[in-house]
Amino acid sequence: MIEEKKCPKCGEKKVKNGFMKGKQRYKCKYCGYSYIGSKNGYPNHIKLKAIKYYLEGNGFRRIERLMGVSHVSVINWVKKFASKFKNIPKQRQNVDILELDEMCISSKKNMALDCCKQKD
Repeated sequence: MIEEKKCPKCGEKKVKNGFMKGKQRYKCKYCGYSYIGSKNGYPNHIKLKAIKYYLEGNGFRRIERLMGVSHVSVINWVKKFASKFKNIPKQRQNVDILELDEMCISSKKNMALDCCKQKD
């Protein structure tokens, strides 16, 4: 059984219309809509690896360099992933022990907090 290919916009018959970036392009005979026939994307294991890198604290452009994918794609994957956890209620927990580093944090480019300034 041969499946007839249809336009995703109007459902009418489509015809081949050249190539774009090495992929077959189609054009609808009825509405003139041009598109690439199949929806191609990155496999889920690539998306999950990028999200894992993000959760480990890497920036979007760093992930782009590590994995060879667009940082915009990574942003979209993270947003989609985060939207699935919107409705999960946050659980508050009391903290018994809190440990802090002796790290200096500055609020502006050249202005450090008083605790970080060296005393003469």
